[in-house]
Amino acid sequence: MARNYKKFQKSRPTIHNQKKEFNGDKYGKLWTSIGFRLTDNEYVQEPQTQTTIGWLMIDGKRHDITFTEANKIIETLSDAKHQFNVASRLGMIGKNVGTYYGD
Repeated sequence: MARNYKKFQKSRPTIHNQKKEFNGDKYGKLWTSIGFRLTDNEYVQEPQTQTTIGWLMIDGKRHDITFTEANKIIETLSDAKHQFNVASRLGMIGKNVGTYYGD
């Protein structure tokens, strides 16, 4: 029995939008300014006991961070994303609705 492979051939070439200019602002005003730079040398800031692993740069501000601080930032932002997703599904995102913070 002969197989018909022609039905799997592409009839048109794939068109990619690779020439389109990247616009990072569509992801938020800080998206393009967030970065990390590994430390050049190991040093400990007093009174800390841990070594600084590098610099977290957000909006032109440089923050020296340790390994545990990096973990805390990751955990906090992961929790924030989860809280937003749950609140959005429950209809708690919007003006005059949501969690009361005692303001």
